[in-house]
Amino acid sequence: MNMMEMGEVVAYLLRYRTAERVPSGGRKRRAARDGQLSERDVCALIDDAQESEREALRDFLAGQGMRLKVFEAGDYPGIAPGSRFFALLPDPELEQPPLYTRDAVFEALKLRQESRAELALWYLQLWLLLHTLIYTRLNRALSDVSRYQEATFVTRELVELVRDQLEILRGLGERAPENSRVLLDERGEDIPRRVKAFIDLLVRAGHLDLVRESGDEDVWQQTLLGALEAEQIGVHHLTHLIELTSAEGSDGERLLAQTPDAEAAHQPSGEETPPPSDAQAQQPDAEQTPQPSAAEQQGAATGAEDDAPRAEEDEEPRA
Repeated sequence: MNMMEMGEVVAYLLRYRTAERVPSGGRKRRAARDGQLSERDVCALIDDAQESEREALRDFLAGQGMRLKVFEAGDYPGIAPGSRFFALLPDPELEQPPLYTRDAVFEALKLRQESRAELALWYLQLWLLLHTLIYTRLNRALSDVSRYQEATFVTRELVELVRDQLEILRGLGERAPENSRVLLDERGEDIPRRVKAFIDLLVRAGHLDLVRESGDEDVWQQTLLGALEAEQIGVHHLTHLIELTSAEGSDGERLLAQTPDAEAAHQPSGEETPPPSDAQAQQPDAEQTPQPSAAEQQGAATGAEDDAPRAEEDEEPRA
C-alpha cells in the first residue's frame, strides 16, 4: 500500500465508516465512484498491507482521533463466514472530534427560526429517547454489542416516546426546568418531522439501517458500527452540542439532569459507564462521564487472509 492508496483507503473509510469482504444482510458491495476505490479494493489493500504500512495507516488515523478495528466471522453476529468487517471507530484514548458538525444538526432539525441552542437541545433529547428504545427497553448495557440486531424500532415508537416525554414535562408546570420549556413549542407535525430528520442523520452516519418495511412503517435497526461506537465512546461525541447549550445561555447539563423520566431511563452497564439513555450521562466533563466498561476490549487483530474475488456485477454504488 503506497501513500496514494493509503489516502484512498482513508477517504473511503471516512465516507462509509465500514468495509466488508462479504457484505452482510444481502447488501451488494459498493462499487468504485469517481475518485474513490471500490469496497473490494479497500478490503484487499488492507488485507495485503505489510506491517509497516499498517502501522503508518494507524498513525495517520490516530491523528484524527480514529482507530481501524478488524472483526472476523464469529466475533459478532451478522459477519458472514469467511468475511472480515473493517470499522473506523473513534479512539477513546484520544481527543474526540465531533461525530456530526453542528451545522449538519442545525440544518437537519431546523423547522423555523429556532436558536442554535434550541436545536442542540432537540438533538440531545432525541438521542436520549432513541437510546431508551435500543438499550433501556431491551435491558441492554453498552457492552452488549452482540445484541445490536435486537435493537429495532419503528418511527412511530420514537415519535410516541417524544410526545409522552413532552407531556410529562408539560405536566410539571413551573417545576419544569425553564430552559427545557422551549421543547414544548411544537405544533402540528413538528415532532414527526424532527424524528425523521434525526433518523436520517443516524442513517447517514452508519448507526441505523432500514431493515424492512412493516405495513406502512419503516423498521430501523442499530448497526454493528453504531453498537461498537456506543461501547467505545458513549456520549463523548456529543460534547460539542452540550457545550453549545451552555455557551448560548442554556444550562444543558442541568436540563438533561432534570429531564422527566431520567431515572426511569437509567440502565446500568457495569461500574464504569452509565447507559446512553441515562440523562445524567450527558456531562461534558470527561472525569464525570466514565468510559464504557468494555472500551478496552479489542477486536480480532488484522491479518492477511486471502479472499476469493466476487463478481463485479455484485457491486452497486452507494450514495
